[in-house]
Amino acid sequence: MDLGSVAAIVLVGGGLGALAGALVHAVAVRLPADLDPLGAPVCTACGALFGAGGLVPFRRPACPRCGIPAHWAKVATEVAAAAIVIAALLLRGLTYWGVSGAIFSLLLLVILRIDWQHHLIYTATIVPGLAVALVAAALHSPGMLLSAGVAAVGAGLFFALLFGLAILLYRQRALGFGDILLAVLIGAMTGVGRVAPALFLGMVLAAAGGLLLMALGRRGRRDYIPYGAYLCAGTIVVLLVR
Repeated sequence: MDLGSVAAIVLVGGGLGALAGALVHAVAVRLPADLDPLGAPVCTACGALFGAGGLVPFRRPACPRCGIPAHWAKVATEVAAAAIVIAALLLRGLTYWGVSGAIFSLLLLVILRIDWQHHLIYTATIVPGLAVALVAAALHSPGMLLSAGVAAVGAGLFFALLFGLAILLYRQRALGFGDILLAVLIGAMTGVGRVAPALFLGMVLAAAGGLLLMALGRRGRRDYIPYGAYLCAGTIVVLLVR
C-alpha cells in the first residue's frame, strides 16, 4: 500500500469513523436515559438535548440547559471509532473482512460504552447487531452463514453453561443474561474460526482488568466487573487483526 493510499485511509476513514463515534456516543447516552437510541445526544448531567451540534466530532459542547460540557467519553469514543476504521482498512483493505470488521467493531463499541459506564447490556443493541452479522454472512456465502450460526449457538450455550455453574457453585450470578446474548452476537460476528480466540481474549482481559482494579483498590472481590465490555474489547481486537 503506497503512502497516498495510507493518507487517504487515515483522512477519509478516520473522518467517517469519528462521525460514527459521535453516533455511538449518542446511542450510549440515550439508551440509559430511556430514550430511543437514534437521535441527538443528551447531557449526562441534566438530560437536556444537545442538538445537532452534539454530533460534531472531537468537541465537547456545553449543555444548553446546565452549561456543563459533554462527557469526556464522547471524544474518547470518537477517537476509538476513528482508530477502529483506520486499522480495519489498513490491515484488511476495502474488502469484506475490512468493511465487516469495522462495522462489527463499531456495533460492539456501543455495547462496550454502555456496559462500562452503566453495567447494562440492552437487547436493543444486541438484536440489530445480530441481524447485521447474519445478513453480512449470508451475502458473503452460505458457508459463512453456517459458520456464523454454529458459532453463535455454540458461544451462547457455552456462556449459558458458565451462568449455570456460577449459580451452582457460588450461589450467585457471575454473569448476566445480557452476557449470554452478547456471546451469541460475538459468535455470529466472528464465525467458527475466530469465536474461541475472541471469547478467550475477552475473558483474559476481564481477569487482568479485575485484578488490576482490585490491586488499585478500585474494586473488591465481590464488586461488579463490566464483563461484557471486556468481551467486546477482545472481539474487536480479533476482528481487526485475525
